[in-house]
Amino acid sequence: MKAISENERKFLSILFQEYEWNYFADAILDGNMGDAYADDEKSPNIAVLDIPKLPLCIIGGNATHKSARKYLNDLTAPKMMIFASEGWEELLQELYRGRLAKMNRYAFTSENLDMAHLSNLKSKLPDGYRLTKLTIELAEELANEKSDFSSDHMMNFNSPQDFIERGFGYCVCDDDKIASVATTFAICDKGIEIQISTRKNYQGRGLGTAVAAQLLIYCLDNNLDPNWDAANKKSVGLAKNLGYTPQGNYSIHILARSRFRAVLGKLFLRIQERM
Repeated sequence: MKAISENERKFLSILFQEYEWNYFADAILDGNMGDAYADDEKSPNIAVLDIPKLPLCIIGGNATHKSARKYLNDLTAPKMMIFASEGWEELLQELYRGRLAKMNRYAFTSENLDMAHLSNLKSKLPDGYRLTKLTIELAEELANEKSDFSSDHMMNFNSPQDFIERGFGYCVCDDDKIASVATTFAICDKGIEIQISTRKNYQGRGLGTAVAAQLLIYCLDNNLDPNWDAANKKSVGLAKNLGYTPQGNYSIHILARSRFRAVLGKLFLRIQERM
């Protein structure tokens, strides 16, 4: 597989025309994050859009081509995959039966988001909290925290400064402490992917709803589509409360190092999905 530079990836989009679940593929093809690979630099049969930090890749192209089997044969576990065309899941099952798990994802469309409804949700922020846009100082504070609360934010940016220049976010503060935060996890020309976190001891107070509503208001004001992709019931509930419309379900395929790890992974995913 040959690496494709950031400014030359657009020609791979023909292999991802069926991909509709989120903006990860668009963000990589636009050169805003991740890596891209193809079996041929001029006439690709298959292509892989990779987000190494997750580690997750989106695979598109002809699953019956010899390059497809070679790529899957050479995979290093653990690896998470989303397929953008038919035939890949069957090939993966043929090669790694017993070592695979599936993570269910719930996709939504923003077509029915309503500005008045979002403004009302934002206004319900409890007294004593401050809702503000992320500044470079707040972004650096979040980046320096190194916790489960902060770890997924800004991971697809080179630095807090890079995040402020290319992305955006909002947070709810309790005095000087960030209690809840919503940021751009991925960006592309069409829109964004959203990341929201609320500290455990602040959950259940509507902080995540208020900060999410503010982020969505900013997106709608700036003609950006804020895509919502949920992994569990809590995220599904928040999406519906904000006004998102269910679009359907899809799967992330996970290759484990062994059959035993695959079984453990399936149990863990069932628990996570119910949360």
